[in-house]
Amino acid sequence: MNSGCVLKTASLLRSAALPVRHIQSSTSLQEKGFLGSFFERKVEVQQQAHSDKFAKKERITEIQSHNVKPDSIDKYLKAQENLIGYVNANQDVLHGQCLGNFSVLIGDQDQFVHIWRYDGGYHAIDENLKFLETSKDYKLIMNDMKPLLRSRESEYFLQFSFWPEVEMRNPSHIYELRSYHLKPGTMVEWGNYWAKAIKLRDYQHTEAYMGLFSQIGELYNVKHIWCYESLEARQQAREVVWQHTQDQWQEIVARTVPLIRRMSSRVLKPLPSSTTQ
Repeated sequence: MNSGCVLKTASLLRSAALPVRHIQSSTSLQEKGFLGSFFERKVEVQQQAHSDKFAKKERITEIQSHNVKPDSIDKYLKAQENLIGYVNANQDVLHGQCLGNFSVLIGDQDQFVHIWRYDGGYHAIDENLKFLETSKDYKLIMNDMKPLLRSRESEYFLQFSFWPEVEMRNPSHIYELRSYHLKPGTMVEWGNYWAKAIKLRDYQHTEAYMGLFSQIGELYNVKHIWCYESLEARQQAREVVWQHTQDQWQEIVARTVPLIRRMSSRVLKPLPSSTTQ
């Protein structure tokens, strides 16, 4: 084959290839548009800190999670009772109020959750830490407790101002702790939607126990704690919301789901010594 034929054949191949390289189906474009609108969200520009917009900064909530060795549950509960007794005996010095002590009924087994609230902000927490660092009794209690644990975690939160004030419950209830791990930059949008959603979701005005967002720990972490008489009552409450406010609730769910990276749920049972039942 001479050089002229080679050049002519190569030219024809390039010409045939050009249209293919630029063709994109209308279906692909439509899918990209839909998925793009769902996943590729613009981060809302913050005009102020989340704590200024949604919460009272002088009230801080701590959630402690203790993962206990399965063969040490009884010893752990005794050590926890000693710790509560120590805190109560030093109320003139220590700042804080216990909002609940729970065992995990459904979720991470052999786990216990303790919720504390501190009025006075981080100043009150700093004073607590200084006192506990020099307390021999506290160190003895913790030395007894630590060998019983597999791990433990502590996080600080602020309470959403649009949630109801925390009220202790009389016996007997279960509590659902729902954790929402949001995409960075979406807290304001979440808060704006849930300021409306809480009015629909807490339809009996007894289920909403606490709504929080993280300050120290895993950031963009939201906690919703709900209170029910039973698992069946939980199911009925959720179904009622969908039935009675379907259009409004469906829109809120559709708007907030894209803000979430992951989520989880645990069902808690109050310990006999818990301040809320």
